[in-house]
Amino acid sequence: MTVYRIESAIVSRDDLTRSVMANLRTVIDALRTPNSINLAQALATGTQRARQGVPLPEVQRAFRIGFAGLWDVLLDVVAVAGDHQRPALADVATTFWYLIDRFLEAVGNAYRLATAELIRAQRHRRLALLDAVFSGSAVTDTTRWDIIQLLDLPHDGTFAVVVAETGSPTGGARLEIESALDAIRMGSAWRPTPAYELGLVSIGSAERLGLLVEILRGHATGRVGVSPAFTGLEHAAHALRLAHVARASIPGGAATAACFDESPVSMLVAAAPQEATYIAQSLLAPILALPAADRDVLLDTVDAWVANAGSAKRTAGQLYCHPNTVRYRLQRVQTELRMSLTDPSAVAQLVVALRAWRLLGDGRPPATGQTGRALWRAPTRTGATCVRSQTSPDS
Repeated sequence: MTVYRIESAIVSRDDLTRSVMANLRTVIDALRTPNSINLAQALATGTQRARQGVPLPEVQRAFRIGFAGLWDVLLDVVAVAGDHQRPALADVATTFWYLIDRFLEAVGNAYRLATAELIRAQRHRRLALLDAVFSGSAVTDTTRWDIIQLLDLPHDGTFAVVVAETGSPTGGARLEIESALDAIRMGSAWRPTPAYELGLVSIGSAERLGLLVEILRGHATGRVGVSPAFTGLEHAAHALRLAHVARASIPGGAATAACFDESPVSMLVAAAPQEATYIAQSLLAPILALPAADRDVLLDTVDAWVANAGSAKRTAGQLYCHPNTVRYRLQRVQTELRMSLTDPSAVAQLVVALRAWRLLGDGRPPATGQTGRALWRAPTRTGATCVRSQTSPDS
């Protein structure tokens, strides 16, 4: 019982002496008056030992040793006193063993209640600390120790932030994710909110970010966004914002994980979400006003065309259609938006607007009657009559 050794830093000698004497007095009093058992000291001992972090089996073992020692003393007294005291010892024996059960039960109950309170308090501190980390206000010299102790994460390591819609992952899935991450030495701390599960994951190095995304995809039951890797918890608030953008980029109803694209366009969109949304809705307004099926076909075609470096053939292969179908759709885009896709400036603006709409937009055209300085000016209609050869230089 190392926790009760004289040199132990867990339970001091003075503390142990006071506890033994107080409990011994209550046991002797109970032996004198069995109908009036005061368990207050046993409850206090159980509570104190829980707060000190002494394992419950060690606490109960100490009580058993104490009772055994007291019983040996009673036997010695009877041996000296003679046979006429043996009936008295027999009468006490039943009460004595009853007291052992009552004291051990009281200690155990008090210990468990105190432990539950400590867990609740620690959980509240943990959640409060995570809230502060995600808000960007926690990483100071005075909070680094709390971060290390409560979150069990290095304060200056390499991290990623995870945002999952409530229920994705579910509580059970989250436990599986934590176990999977622990198995590859990725510590994590999670903060449930009404709308999302927020996770802070210590990934070790930026090269392991893809492994994190892969694990999340394997357990996701809804949209899960992952931030880029970052160093230092003081950057967690910004990473949380990027993880939200990554989650929003996943189509509704999908069950997968996506990492924020660190391309300059995506970074600009994330840096000014309100302005980017307005730009997207302003530029794309004619297409966004179309029926959903037409709108999605045209925008998906532009996405694929840009991804395939303006090649109608490769775009057609990706979309499983004829190259002429791709050219026809791009012609419609030019007509609807009154721009030429051979104009690099127009294409650049279209790429920014489409990326913003994919990440942030809700598909609704901008409200009429908006006031204030225009944030973006649409291309003029000069040269808007586009021939098919202008749609794509690729044959």
